[in-house]
Amino acid sequence: MPPVATDNSPEKAGGAIDSTGVILWSSTRPETFFARREIKQLVLLSLAFTFVFLYPILCDSKLSGPGIGAWIIRPQLEHFVSIPSDGADRDMFTQLRWVPYYTLTHFHQLPFWNPYKCGGMPMLGNPESGIVTPFLLLYLIFGLIPGMLLEIYLHVAIMFAGGYVLGRELGLVPLAALVLAAMFPSSSWLSLHVAVGHLNFLSIAYIPWILALLLASCRLRRWHLAMLGGLLCGLTLTEGNYGFVFAAMLVAIVAVWYAMIQLSVRPLLAASLIGIFAVAFSMPKLVPTAELLTIHPRDWGMSYLTWRGVLISLFSRDQDLDHPLVASFFFSEYAGYLSAPFILLALIGTIGDVRKSFPWVLGAIFFFMLYRGDTGPNAPTMWLRQLPLGGNIGLCGRWVIPLVFCISVLAALGTQSLCERPQQWGLRLAKLLFAVGIADAWLVCAPNYRYLLQPPRPSPPPSKAFRQYCPGFTVPLTFIAMAGLGSTDCGGVGYTVPKGSVLGYNEKGYRGEYYLLGAGSVTETLWTPNRMSYEVNASEPTSLVVNQSMYPGWHLTHGDGTVYAEKALIGVRVPSGRQEIELVFTPLHIVAACAIALFALATLIIVWWIEMRSRDDSTLHRL
Repeated sequence: MPPVATDNSPEKAGGAIDSTGVILWSSTRPETFFARREIKQLVLLSLAFTFVFLYPILCDSKLSGPGIGAWIIRPQLEHFVSIPSDGADRDMFTQLRWVPYYTLTHFHQLPFWNPYKCGGMPMLGNPESGIVTPFLLLYLIFGLIPGMLLEIYLHVAIMFAGGYVLGRELGLVPLAALVLAAMFPSSSWLSLHVAVGHLNFLSIAYIPWILALLLASCRLRRWHLAMLGGLLCGLTLTEGNYGFVFAAMLVAIVAVWYAMIQLSVRPLLAASLIGIFAVAFSMPKLVPTAELLTIHPRDWGMSYLTWRGVLISLFSRDQDLDHPLVASFFFSEYAGYLSAPFILLALIGTIGDVRKSFPWVLGAIFFFMLYRGDTGPNAPTMWLRQLPLGGNIGLCGRWVIPLVFCISVLAALGTQSLCERPQQWGLRLAKLLFAVGIADAWLVCAPNYRYLLQPPRPSPPPSKAFRQYCPGFTVPLTFIAMAGLGSTDCGGVGYTVPKGSVLGYNEKGYRGEYYLLGAGSVTETLWTPNRMSYEVNASEPTSLVVNQSMYPGWHLTHGDGTVYAEKALIGVRVPSGRQEIELVFTPLHIVAACAIALFALATLIIVWWIEMRSRDDSTLHRL
């Protein structure tokens, strides 16, 4: 028997039910229900969209400049084995993928320490690292470059699907939800950051899902959905850094607005759960990252964007990576192309339904002010710098990402307004603007993806034993690491080695990778990234010095001695006599951090089980 329409049924609400009785969607209430067919179509459409927009990755990167030109018919399949160790940011992020991969597969150790960078620094605590993520499995299974390409591809597909789900959760018709799904990842902010190798921005893909889970948690009155949103929010930090800040601000804006218009505290409670569980799930990276940024803060200094720079960054159709600078940093840091059809849809969405558009207009204004940067003593960015670790937030241009997201939601609302008009021209106009907008975005933004896999620079010959090496700038970090060497010169990649500490074997004053300060002999018996062993024979008390940066977490697991900093190097005070010394690096508080994350996961599973069981019981009771 088909379901009977009631006052609360989708038929009465202007929705639909499929042949199996599953609710598809309601056009008059902010509720989202999916049929299996719609889910399958969304998955296929997400994969197809991603393939089309990422196709340029396979093409010739040597043909530079805006436009599609001749490169579109010149795919370079050798990219699957070409490692972009070019000394730029691509190289930095490639090395951050190679080191965990190699540490796990070759040394069978957890990637806690990175001896290959800056004379040695934490691997897990590096803000740009992406280790605590299921996508690490792609590298372990397929290798470095295939794993990287799959990581990019799947994140873009996740971003597209999340935008659609959020649109449906906002009560939008499928076409309007598709506008949100396509506009946000098709903008140049994503293609440019991927083009220069900024893989830490991929985790922004989870933001639409986090907001959708916030709304779904309130709609379905299920707390486990908010906790799941916290898990995804935690991934924005464990896989990157900026996405966590963007997600937190957007969740706060949406939760406060819905709490006000619904006169309910449930949105605030759901947002709080997202925040609490996000912090809990991100603990394995959050704790070591906070420690690193406290010891070695990164202050990028003043950063601002002129009005002329804003117009060029957002509206110029020349969004090529080689575009001249419009501010104090590269064009890729500020660009976020807004196609004219999408702008028109966003304007319609702004005035079409103020109740729905207000939080996104407010968000767009707020993020635009942050996007302008340090324009005065009372600029929002100046206030953010007063927060703990606020000086590490970085370049103001990166606020273009949540700005484009808010405008994408407004464009989706504008599409909804056109679709709701009784005349057919509204739907037709919406389809036309969407088609032209997405085609324009591909022509303007997608070509940048071909710049990712650049030809590598010359690298040093392989070394039989690990040694530190000073290459000078430009720094081919990945190939230096693959040669079994550690780079001491990290200028231009956010970190520096204190002068006079770690020295390369090709620098004056180099004494070896290990040595004693006094009389005696020392022999290395084991070298791995996290664990090193030495046989020391000292005629009197002395110190063993290891040519790597000293950092909290290095400790002795075997032997008699005291670990300390010897002119910023790892030092061990040892007594006289012969003994075996074993040094191990373990991030401080990592066991407690992992325990908190596991406890949060167990709590999520238990709450999910209880709420699903109560739902099943209530269903049986109604029957």
